[in-house]
Amino acid sequence: MKLVICAALAAMTVTPATAQVFDMGTLTGTLSQDAVTQSEERRAGRQRTTDRSASALRTRDNCARKLPQFRKSYGSDHPDVIQLAALCRRAGY
Repeated sequence: MKLVICAALAAMTVTPATAQVFDMGTLTGTLSQDAVTQSEERRAGRQRTTDRSASALRTRDNCARKLPQFRKSYGSDHPDVIQLAALCRRAGY
C-alpha cells in the first residue's frame, strides 16, 4: 500500500517537462496583450461584431422563448420575470 501511495505522489510531482507546458510568463504576456488589444478597440470605438451578434442572438432567444415560459411557470408578478421583461423591453424585444 505504501508503495502505491509513494508511486502516486511521485507521479504527481512537478517535473521540468510539465513545468514547460504551463509557462506562466508566456501566459501572462498573452493575457496582457489581449487586454491591450481590447482596450485599443474600445478607445477607437470599435467593438467585436462576433460578441455583439452572439449577445443579440442570446437576448432574442431569451426574450422570445424563455420569457413566456417563465411567465407561465412563475407568474407575471415574480421579481425575476419582471426583471427579464424589463431587460427585453430595453433591448427592443
